[in-house]
Amino acid sequence: MSRLASISRRLWFGVNPEARKSRFHTEKGQYALGSVKMLADCAAACATGVGRKVAGVRPVLPWITFPAMRFIRRRITPNTRVFEWSCGMSTLWFERRCGEVRAVEDDPAWYGAIAKRATKAKVVLLEGSAYVEKILEHPAGYFEVVSVDGSRRLECFRLALERVHRGGLLIVDNTDSDHATKGELFVIDQMLDELGPDWEVHRFPGWGPGNLYAWETTVCVRR
Repeated sequence: MSRLASISRRLWFGVNPEARKSRFHTEKGQYALGSVKMLADCAAACATGVGRKVAGVRPVLPWITFPAMRFIRRRITPNTRVFEWSCGMSTLWFERRCGEVRAVEDDPAWYGAIAKRATKAKVVLLEGSAYVEKILEHPAGYFEVVSVDGSRRLECFRLALERVHRGGLLIVDNTDSDHATKGELFVIDQMLDELGPDWEVHRFPGWGPGNLYAWETTVCVRR
């Protein structure tokens, strides 16, 4: 393959050409340019993506798709309690809007970057089972928002189901991933389809901050 063809392929498919039809599709094949809103989201994703890659600038926004972010924003209040596996810009975003934010991280460098910027959120550095089980320090149903991201997602997802308050939100990012390899995110995605009547499952394919390709974030509401 010529260099020009290789560059063209990368521009069209993104970083993982085996997993998606194009960067405009999620790994499930969902097309993410089907409306004016999606076009606007794509433009915002491109702007923040270029800013991140060229200047290292990361906006204080959750690293999830914009449609999921809008859905969550309408449902949180200054009294909302949040738990996150993996800290990030979302931690800083939540602490500006919610009453209590707790996050656990297993990457020392990323923990240091976020912990020094957090003003209200409680961020801790843990590894292994301690990382997964940190949420067990709180009663079942304590948190109105629980976010599954970062490491060991399948283990975290299984614990998260009983930790979300009635009426609360369970956020799982990248639910279109691992479909080719049948990895843990694929397993989680299958489990989401089987949650049953106690949960409303909302799929949000689209664009999000900092990435130049489409993906899917899923937000589940516990009835």
